Order: sequence, then structure tokens, then C-alpha cells
Amino acid sequence: MNLRLTAFLFFLPLLALAKPPVPPGQLLYQKNCLRCHGANGKLGLNGAHDLTKSNLNAFGRTYLVTKGMGKMPAFGKTLTPAQVQQVVAYSLTLK
Repeated sequence: MNLRLTAFLFFLPLLALAKPPVPPGQLLYQKNCLRCHGANGKLGLNGAHDLTKSNLNAFGRTYLVTKGMGKMPAFGKTLTPAQVQQVVAYSLTLK
């Protein structure tokens, strides 16, 4: 039997147990947004909006994350534009 095939078959059960990678936006969300919006986007502490009911599209969310509004701080100087887009993309997955 081919050595590569043998190695693959040996590690196959381990691959099945591996967790899927965490999207980068989720990690940034957990670090910066979780406290007020909660893990599922519904927490609403300090007047935070329920992200699952928001009617803002990606453009509107990008503006809010970058510039802030009300009690929500601006993250435009804390996060890179790419990181802002990752957080926004993740926030749109919250249901």
C-alpha cells in the first residue's frame, strides 16, 4: 500500500474530530462586541441594538463599526478596514 495513502487513512479519524476553523470576524466580534451585543447578537446591554433584528446592510454596519454612534464606540482607529469588514460579515450571520 502506498505510504501516503496509509498515512492519510491513519489520520482520517483525527480529521473528523477536528473543529471547523473559527472565522476571523467571529474572533474580533468576541473580543470587541460580545460584552454589549452578546454571543448571539441579542444581549442589548448599554442600549446595544439586537443585531439579529437590525435592518442595516453591510454598508450601514461598516459605518457604525468604524464611526460609532451613541454609546457604541468607534472602532475605526482600533481595527483595520479589513478587520471591520470581517466583523461586519460575521454580524450579518447572527440570527
